[in-house]
Amino acid sequence: MVKLNQRFDMQEITGCETISFEQLDELVLWINKLHGFNFTGYSRASLKRRVTRIMELKNLSLFDLKSMLINDFNFLEEFIIEITVNVTEMFRDPSFYRAVREKVLPYLASFQRIKVWNAGCSTGEELYSFAISLHQENLYNRSFLY
Repeated sequence: MVKLNQRFDMQEITGCETISFEQLDELVLWINKLHGFNFTGYSRASLKRRVTRIMELKNLSLFDLKSMLINDFNFLEEFIIEITVNVTEMFRDPSFYRAVREKVLPYLASFQRIKVWNAGCSTGEELYSFAISLHQENLYNRSFLY
């Protein structure tokens, strides 16, 4: 029987090397220096889980991971896709959209044309949310969404 508070050594269970937070920090700095991708703003715990998952799926040691990141552009691309966080959903931040509706849209209503550029839009949900908000306020027909 397993105790709930019992800790396990993931390397023992999976046979794969795990990565410490110190090693993760070094890897993040190393990736930034070599490839220009900056993951310093990411949650360390989340990033560690993602890197460990890749190492487990590919059965890589930390040395092998670094080697692949240097020598295999396709792997680097796959790694970046797996590591990056694509968080998106309709009206993801309700307080933000409430503020837009109450404070921004009345101001924008005074213009003949409205241009909205949504930077960092992963799959479009945020932009669709803006479109719905504009439509509900009868502003959509004179709006351009990018």
